[in-house]
Amino acid sequence: MSALFDDDEDVLEPQEDGLEDAEAADIIPIEVKPGPDARRRLEKLLEARRLREELDDFPDE
Repeated sequence: MSALFDDDEDVLEPQEDGLEDAEAADIIPIEVKPGPDARRRLEKLLEARRLREELDDFPDE
């Protein structure tokens, strides 16, 4: 399963456009292998990304 995550709208869409189009639209491609737990893995990837963004807000010591 391949999806595009749009930072501005939190929308998942099938990946149809090229990577250049995704970068220009500020969309981050996320790859998830198909399987019975693909949705759970995708949710974990998105949550990890959110947590990394929160950590980026803290100043470096």
